[in-house]
Amino acid sequence: MQISSIYDSSPGQWNSRLAGLLEFLREYGEQRITLRACRMLARLTPEQLAEPGVSLLVATVRGQSGRQLAGVSFVSGYGKEACLVAVHPLYRNRHTGTALLSGQLERLGRLECNVATDNTASLKMCFNSGLAAVALKSGPNGKPTLLLRSPQSRGSVEIYPQEGELLCQNPS
Repeated sequence: MQISSIYDSSPGQWNSRLAGLLEFLREYGEQRITLRACRMLARLTPEQLAEPGVSLLVATVRGQSGRQLAGVSFVSGYGKEACLVAVHPLYRNRHTGTALLSGQLERLGRLECNVATDNTASLKMCFNSGLAAVALKSGPNGKPTLLLRSPQSRGSVEIYPQEGELLCQNPS
C-alpha cells in the first residue's frame, strides 16, 4: 500500500479526480462522514491544498489494472473544520485508516477530529494514530461524540513525582 498526497492537477484533472474521491466517500463512508466535511471536500480547490492545515491523502494498492484506491483522508483547519477518513471494505482491519491518519498527523504536525462514541472502528484508528480523547460533547446528530487531539509538543510534558520521592526538597 502507498500513501500519497494529492496537491497538483490541471483543472480538468482536478475535477475528475475530486469526483472520483467523492464517489468513493459516498460508497465506502458508511454514512458516518458529516455532510459539512463532504461539502468542504466537494468545494476544495488545488490552491486551498497549499494552505496551512489542509491536506488530502489517498491510500492506493497495486491491482491488475494499475493503482487502485483503498482509502481517502481529508483534513481542513488541522481537523477543526473537517477531518474524514474512508477505507474500502477490502482494506479495513489492515491499518489502512491508521496509516492515512498518521500520515496526516506527520504532514500537518497537529490534528484533531470528532468521532461518535458508537463508531468503535474510527475510535480505534484515532487511538492507534496517537490521538487522545480530550472532551465529550454532542455531535451534529445529537450522538455523544469524542473530541480527539494529537499530543502536545514533547517539551511540555509534565513530570510528576514517583512513589517514595520527596515532594519538597527543602522543608522548613
